[in-house]
Amino acid sequence: MMRFSKRPRVDTQALEDASGVVLHARDLNAQGRQGMIFGPLDMDLAPRQLGVIHGPAGAGKSALLLALCGRFRRTRGTLIIDGIDAIAEPYRAIQRTSVARIADYVVPEDRLTLNESVAERCHLDAVNLKTAESRVRQIEEIVGFRIDRSCEFEQLEAIERAVASVALAMLKETKVVVIDDADVMVPHNQQRLLFEMFSKLTQLDDSTIIAATVDDDMAPPGSLDVELPAHNRVHVVTDIHGNNDVDSDLLGPTTPVVTQIPLDGQEEDPETEVDTKPQPAYINDPENNPATEIYRPDDSSRR
Repeated sequence: MMRFSKRPRVDTQALEDASGVVLHARDLNAQGRQGMIFGPLDMDLAPRQLGVIHGPAGAGKSALLLALCGRFRRTRGTLIIDGIDAIAEPYRAIQRTSVARIADYVVPEDRLTLNESVAERCHLDAVNLKTAESRVRQIEEIVGFRIDRSCEFEQLEAIERAVASVALAMLKETKVVVIDDADVMVPHNQQRLLFEMFSKLTQLDDSTIIAATVDDDMAPPGSLDVELPAHNRVHVVTDIHGNNDVDSDLLGPTTPVVTQIPLDGQEEDPETEVDTKPQPAYINDPENNPATEIYRPDDSSRR
C-alpha cells in the first residue's frame, strides 16, 4: 500500500498577517538530533529592504539562509514568501527565491567567463537567454557599471564577484535572494559600497536580499539585522510586535537578536547580553550539514 506524507495546511491567518511584506517569519526554527540549529526567529522584510544575518562560524547562518528561501527541510514555524506558505508549499515558494552563494556548496565556477556563467545559470534556472540578456542590461543600469563578461569569474575584483553572484541569481524573476559570506568576499573598506549595490538590486523585482556576514558594522540604515549568537551567549531580544523585551529566561543559546537598523537621524535601542554555558557548533555537525537538507523540486536547478 502506498503512503503519502501529510503536508501542513496553508496558514491563512499568517498569509493575512504577511500582507505587504516579501518575507514573514514567526517562531521559525530548525532542530537536529543534537538540539536547536537556529531559532526561534520572528522577522518581516519589506520590498527593497535588506536583511543582514551575522554571527560567528558555527552559529547556523548557512542553515538559516537556506530556511529563509524555503530550502531547509527541518524548518518549523511560520514562513511566508511573497504570499506563499513556504512550510505547506515549499516547492511553490522555492520558485520565488534564489541562492547566489551558500558556503562552498553553491558558488559560481571560477574558471567560467561571466558570459558562460550567465548561460549556465540560464540552463539551471530554465531562463530564456534573450530574457536573461534583458535582465543583465537592467541590472547594469541599476548598479551603474558594467563588468567585462569575457573575463573569467576568478579574474574579477572581489566586489564585482559578489555583485555578479547576486546578479546571476536574479536572471530569473525572484523575490528573495540569499548570499553567504558576503563580507568575507569583499575587503572591509568596500563593504558599505557592496550593500549599496545590494540595495539598488532590490529595485529589479521589489525583492529582498539577505546577506550572511561575520559582523554587522557595515549594515546599511533601514536594513533588518539578525544576530545569531555564539553558542556561549544568550541575548535579550526586542519583540518586533511591540518593542517589549522578551524574558531572557525563556531564550535558548541559539535565539537570534532581531534589530531594525535605524535610518539616519534615528536612535538604536541598546542590547543586553547574558553569559551562559558553551554549546556545540551544530552547523558544523555532518548530521546538520545544510548541503544535505535542501528542498529541490524535480524540475528545479541544482544551484
